Amino acid sequence: MKKYFLFFLLSSPLYASNCNNAVTTPDINQCAKIEQEKVEVKLNLTYQDVIKRFSVPDTKDDKPSEIKESLVKAQRAWLKFREADCHAVYVQNQGGTIRTAMYIGCMQARAEQRIKELKQFDTNL
Repeated sequence: MKKYFLFFLLSSPLYASNCNNAVTTPDINQCAKIEQEKVEVKLNLTYQDVIKRFSVPDTKDDKPSEIKESLVKAQRAWLKFREADCHAVYVQNQGGTIRTAMYIGCMQARAEQRIKELKQFDTNL
């Protein structure tokens, strides 16, 4: 029963509002996760917007389908790279309680960088 209460407490918006004062490892990890999830949403929306831009019919002079296909392939490879890269950060810190926050921070930093890269495909985003 205590386990379920703890899960409810950690997932509640009230708990999230204390992120400015987070000092314990579980609090820091939970707050980092919340921020990282926001960046993930932004990353996914940015990716979908870019993909949509290249989801138009090809013309004699323009082949957006080739760009879209390359971009999808690149995004899949990037996701694998990010996971492996951030896993290395986790392993590097596995002896300390900071490991989860470092992993989440890595995932967030890579996502923020990828958003910038994706936006370069379309300056109107």
